[in-house]
Amino acid sequence: MKHLVFVDDNETLVNIMQSELEDYYNVNVFVNPQEALDYMISNIENIDILLTDFMMPQFNGLQLVTEIKKRNPKIHTIILTGYCKSMENEADIKNCDLMLDKNILKDTDDLIDEINSICL
Repeated sequence: MKHLVFVDDNETLVNIMQSELEDYYNVNVFVNPQEALDYMISNIENIDILLTDFMMPQFNGLQLVTEIKKRNPKIHTIILTGYCKSMENEADIKNCDLMLDKNILKDTDDLIDEINSICL
């Protein structure tokens, strides 16, 4: 089973996503991007997928993706956001394997299909 880390500052969403994803992945969830980064650095060789929100306090999802890719470029990185248009000018977007708009995903099955499309 692949190891997925999910990061979002919305605690309710984090709890829902953990419940929805744990049937498909070994899941660790974080509401604090710094705690997620610390965890991932400590477990860098054991993580397959980073799924993160874009807009978060402290630093954004692209900054998190960039830090992780520096340490292990093999980790699949996905940004899940409602702000896709505002990210078009972000220079670090090239570090992200996939960017998904929260507003167009129908359900968790859609998300899982998208994750599997880059990870299998």
